[in-house]
Amino acid sequence: MTLRIATLNVCGLPSWLSRLPPIEDRAAGIGRSLEASEVDVFTVQELWGRRSARALQRHLPSFRHVAWHAAASGGPAGGVATFSRRPLGPVRYRSFAGTAPRTSTPSFRAWRALNARRQGMLAVTLDDVLIVTTHLTANKDGDWSEGNRYYQFHRDQLAVLHAFVRERGPARQTVLTGDFNIASRSPLHRFVTEDGAWHDPFEHTDLTTFRAEYLPRGSTVHRIDYILLDGPAEAHDARALFADEVLSDHVGLTLALRGGTRVVTPPPPV
Repeated sequence: MTLRIATLNVCGLPSWLSRLPPIEDRAAGIGRSLEASEVDVFTVQELWGRRSARALQRHLPSFRHVAWHAAASGGPAGGVATFSRRPLGPVRYRSFAGTAPRTSTPSFRAWRALNARRQGMLAVTLDDVLIVTTHLTANKDGDWSEGNRYYQFHRDQLAVLHAFVRERGPARQTVLTGDFNIASRSPLHRFVTEDGAWHDPFEHTDLTTFRAEYLPRGSTVHRIDYILLDGPAEAHDARALFADEVLSDHVGLTLALRGGTRVVTPPPPV
């Protein structure tokens, strides 16, 4: 069977923190494209608040199976959620609480530690496929070198993420998606893939996933979003999603998994 997966940071931030229209105004465009696509599973990041989550859900009527861990506000904890056309299994969530920078000023370390508590990772199963989506802390310096104050912070978050994935035990096929906020050409990439334990289907094309117009002037664009694979399935048709339509400050990714997975097609509704 074939399973097509897509991921996007939808930039569901409050209006005073974003130059984009509210996600409630962009949800129709996201839904229109996905409803006309062959995507089976859509993982999202930065979907903050119950209102935003429900707005996106309304525009994805064929993605009837929705997974998130409810925050106190009722919206997705960590801003991460998964929408699926196929039935999903139990949901697990963990935040990045306990991770913090080890260098720089006390105020910087304290604010980043607080921010880490609000971000996290979500795991859900679809038959024998484990699908995880995550959102790591943003590197506001735009520097992923070993001397940067975010470097060890990101290494610690990656260690928490990979431990979280392994907690379920071995899965026949695991898919890890999300906004890692780590440049694919940086020294941290080896920790993203655990020295090649994860297959990175976008490694050679290495397309840009953050739009240049939303970066400070003079900044370099990078791929900071990933779909990583661990298991026997092969990736096909790995490409950008929403590259030509500005529906977020990120460009999404999508690919099809073939072979090595057992995906049960649900019966048609009665």
